[in-house]
Amino acid sequence: MMTLLKYDFRRSWNTLLAGLAILIIVQLGLMIFVSSGITANVLGIMAYVGAGAAIYVKTIKTYAANIRSYNRRLIPVTGMSHVLSPIIFGALCGLGLLLLGFVHICLYATMKLKLSLPVFFDVTNLSIPELMSTLFFAGWIVLFMTIMIFFSISVAGTFRWKTGPWIGIVTFIVLINLLSLLENVIFSGKFSPNDLFQFTEESTGISFSANGVIWADGRWGTTVFEMALAALLVWGMIYMNTKKVEV
Repeated sequence: MMTLLKYDFRRSWNTLLAGLAILIIVQLGLMIFVSSGITANVLGIMAYVGAGAAIYVKTIKTYAANIRSYNRRLIPVTGMSHVLSPIIFGALCGLGLLLLGFVHICLYATMKLKLSLPVFFDVTNLSIPELMSTLFFAGWIVLFMTIMIFFSISVAGTFRWKTGPWIGIVTFIVLINLLSLLENVIFSGKFSPNDLFQFTEESTGISFSANGVIWADGRWGTTVFEMALAALLVWGMIYMNTKKVEV
């Protein structure tokens, strides 16, 4: 699998470096040329979100290209490696983006606001445990969504005619609706975004809190259910990529 991962990074290295350079230039430009702190912060966050979306799209495109690559089929690795390689590629790029964002926050708090990190988190009402819980929850949601998209791409790849992509889109829509239906039937609709996140507007600003997004009542059951479904989808991808998808 490391061979596949190195190939993915080598193929995308110039694009990743260019994206990193653009993101840094944008953040520096906002800091220097935008006088309004609120506007600069909002645009800066939007730049990070855009970079994250670009990484996600790149991960999806990497998987779609790899399952039809004849050269990758010649590498003596298991079918699981072909599924895990683009997922790890996207995860490492996402972690790199999070690390860059954390360094940015540290520099912003210490150099511009003249605050230590503990004081900064206290002023902004950010709790480290809540923040980590939110990141783990968001990470699992992104991973599970990625697996469903990969499965839909594999389904589309089993059809040689031009309707394959449309069949993949229909497969993804069916998966999303079927998952929602099953979770509501099995777990009585305990999972609701309103139970996970709270945004409170006060005179001092807007505070954000996460109500134990992973550990909340009923969330363990849905997480285990989604893990089991994800394992089933991965097995289906390995089977289709090995037996059905033609290069």
